[in-house]
Amino acid sequence: MTSPLNLLIRLRLRCARHAVSDLRHHSVLKIVVITVMASGIWAFLYIMFRDGLSYLNREMFTGFKEVVVSVILSLFFFTLMVLLFFSNAIIAYGSLFRSQETAFLFARPVPDWQLYLYKLGETLLFSSWAFLFLALPMIVAYGVTQRAPWHYYPGAAVVFGAFALLPAVWGGIATLLVARIVSGSPRRVLATMAGVALFGASIWWLGILQAFNEGMRSSGEMWIQSVIGHLRMTENPLLPSRWAAAAVRDLAAGALGRAWRNTWLLLTNGLFFGMVGAYAARWLYATGYQRVQGRGGRHGRVRTNLPYRILERLLFGVNTQMRLLLVKDVKTFLRDPAQWSQGLLFFGLLAVYFSNLRNFSYNIGSLFWSNFISLMNICATSLTLSTFTCRFIFPLLSLEGRRFWILGLLPLSRRKLMYGKFWFALMGSFVISEGLMILSDVMLQVPPEGMLLHAGTVLMLCSGLSGLAVGLGAVYPNLREDNPAKIVSGFGGTLNLVLSMLYVAMTVALAAAPYHVSRMTDRLTHAEMMGRYIPGGLMLALGVSMAATFIPLWLGERAFARIES
Repeated sequence: MTSPLNLLIRLRLRCARHAVSDLRHHSVLKIVVITVMASGIWAFLYIMFRDGLSYLNREMFTGFKEVVVSVILSLFFFTLMVLLFFSNAIIAYGSLFRSQETAFLFARPVPDWQLYLYKLGETLLFSSWAFLFLALPMIVAYGVTQRAPWHYYPGAAVVFGAFALLPAVWGGIATLLVARIVSGSPRRVLATMAGVALFGASIWWLGILQAFNEGMRSSGEMWIQSVIGHLRMTENPLLPSRWAAAAVRDLAAGALGRAWRNTWLLLTNGLFFGMVGAYAARWLYATGYQRVQGRGGRHGRVRTNLPYRILERLLFGVNTQMRLLLVKDVKTFLRDPAQWSQGLLFFGLLAVYFSNLRNFSYNIGSLFWSNFISLMNICATSLTLSTFTCRFIFPLLSLEGRRFWILGLLPLSRRKLMYGKFWFALMGSFVISEGLMILSDVMLQVPPEGMLLHAGTVLMLCSGLSGLAVGLGAVYPNLREDNPAKIVSGFGGTLNLVLSMLYVAMTVALAAAPYHVSRMTDRLTHAEMMGRYIPGGLMLALGVSMAATFIPLWLGERAFARIES
């Protein structure tokens, strides 16, 4: 008799086969854009890793190259291991305890441990493919620079698969324990753990950057020893990341025996902890599931009303209906750790980087490098912001979903609803982005006119990106879907991403680039740039921003008014 687990796996494989066959029905624009952008990102990462590994062939690394490469690979896999653990834990919570399919299967004769393994496999696939995509350029670049044999590449893929299994089963076990033991929201607990880990990683990186900066003032040997000393912890022989790094090095060197032993070590440990998780699921899964489902009513009273009341007071100039909408959107965003944790991760990493710019004072002292880095910082902030608006702002109207008919009963026009989403996006994105740019400018000692130019550029970018996301979200709504990721993956989300990237490139090129180029080169005087090119670029950027803001909102208002309640 076929077990329920085998039936579920066969069902999932059949669904995957149908999903692949349905690709021919998708928009050609969507497939082409995603393919081109993914290939571009992959090629950029490959070139960056290849050039970085080739840099180790310099004379200053003579005698240290093998040690440095070993530390780099161990650090690479250690970082992947930590990220995969938290990614699997957060995704496993939604899959094990909040999925509608899980509720359906719990009412069927499926053993708890088989349901747990089925959902854990689903989590492993969802969480690991993106990291595999980002890890492949590093693996391929290392093989190319080491002139590895052909069997290195399929062998490295096997190593990564065995390596990804361990953080997945650890994340599943952690989710079971948190759901069973912790009385609060497990997702919030997991998000808090991720935040603590991010803070600890930031402190660790501060020490590394400090050692890097101090080592640059000494000899090359002292610099290498100083930096490697702070990274030695990643080479602990008890860490799976160390086993994976050793397996990759052995594959590149042709030592297949040692590579197989390390890979087997990864695989057997992954299977062992998977078995531990399956046995733990027999005792913890059902009880934890019942506790999670029963937590809603007891914590229904909001104990953090004071911050929202303060927010309402700060919006004193906004009419009552719009003010309530803004506060409601803020509450919805903050109560979903799956959303704010991702935003915190992206913008938090930028904040940590900006706050440590002075540690690179050997380059910041140069006028060319300070302006080049400042221009790159505004590009990085803008691209991160465009990703944020595409991922979180575009689906806002669609997420009203099946509750959309309630809006027709409210004394509120659809126009005000749409513009409420716009002001929510504009204010939230401006506060975060402007704070990051001020931090970057202070660290780089940018002159006052440069800081003012950056502030105006950020304001234009926030307005245009918010208008594009909200307007196109109203033109291409998907009211039947409650998963933001699936809403964004449609034609409207793809179009929004493409237009947002083009808009960011045009605005930065017109508004910010002329100022920094004039300070980096001597072809034109600074007075000529400030008197002719910079004002002209600002006016063109302002025109582009107004078009990006108001045209999508106008189109969205017309389309949104025609939707039936």
